[in-house]
Amino acid sequence: MQITGIEIIDTRFCTASGRHRASLRLTLPDRVVTLFCALALPEAVSPALRDRAMMADALRQMRRMPEFRSGRMALNMAAPVQAMVEGPRAA
Repeated sequence: MQITGIEIIDTRFCTASGRHRASLRLTLPDRVVTLFCALALPEAVSPALRDRAMMADALRQMRRMPEFRSGRMALNMAAPVQAMVEGPRAA
């Protein structure tokens, strides 16, 4: 199953918990999955680093879903999504 798009929705920092929170919407050929992510990152972390960490956590959650964890279905990303998750490459 290929992830063709990722959208980060409602990013915010919770001072009480010290965590960045967001909902991520993953688009697949036959469905849209919305996941909640909360990460302990410094409040002043760059938005690009925060977003990549959120995407990595959403992918971690997807891989733990029974259909993917069992090996019944493979999970991969379209090239543009892979580039978003990996970020800019060092020269």
